[in-house]
Amino acid sequence: MSHNKSKKNGLPSYKSPPVIEVVCGINFNNIKDFKAVHFGLFWQKIRGDFPKCQHASPLGFPPKPPDLDVDLEFPFPLPRLWFINEKENGLIQLQNNRFLYNWRKILPEESYPRYQMVINPFRTNLDIFKTFLEEESLGSINPIECELTYVNHILKGEGWESAVDIHGVLSDLDWRSDVERFLPEPRNLGWKATFALPEDSGRLYVQLEQKIRQLDKKPLFILQLIARGLGADKSEDAIWNWFDLAHKWIVCGFTDLTNAKIQTEIWQREDNIKEV
Repeated sequence: MSHNKSKKNGLPSYKSPPVIEVVCGINFNNIKDFKAVHFGLFWQKIRGDFPKCQHASPLGFPPKPPDLDVDLEFPFPLPRLWFINEKENGLIQLQNNRFLYNWRKILPEESYPRYQMVINPFRTNLDIFKTFLEEESLGSINPIECELTYVNHILKGEGWESAVDIHGVLSDLDWRSDVERFLPEPRNLGWKATFALPEDSGRLYVQLEQKIRQLDKKPLFILQLIARGLGADKSEDAIWNWFDLAHKWIVCGFTDLTNAKIQTEIWQREDNIKEV
């Protein structure tokens, strides 16, 4: 989940981390005068780097209550648009109250490009969007919340063979299989936890799901770490400091939760592991 730079700043470092997707995002108040035409105008600013476009359902938009009077004014949601790069491993998600940048693993041989290679294009393109809003007299964004998400795929055979081997993935979990018990081995296993970020700056959400990968039908655990929040200070500096904090908590939280054996044997942890 980091490289040599992480060694210098004291964060755990892995040569072959299981990261398959990273999402950086910022939520803000609705841009009142943002219209569908502005999607196309903004795309012209970034189309050289993101030549592909795709529609998606808007995130977080509440459905219209069925018992509302039909004559009552109810805002029709604008879509969410994806602007996708040529390799399809980088994309911008835009709606009138959210701006996100995703890195996603497309090819099996592709490796996680590291945090700075994800946060930098997010920051660069967010600046382009802010300038675009000024040029179109649409105002400026009023930040509400930031998000940093890491999605990890841990395939069967990488530290585990069945759900009862969960301790080989997450050290805090265990299945008592060495005693006589009524229940058989679980066919599927999941886990969730929430942790407070320091100084009321948000929450870290951890979720483990056991799934079947659609690509090749291989069983896997999906381990997601999602930091959301910002704090009272919503200045530009505070936003980027928050992302650095969120990154630290995700990397260190991932390391704190996962088993030391899988860290060294599968993900090739490179920094010095302190025995606890």
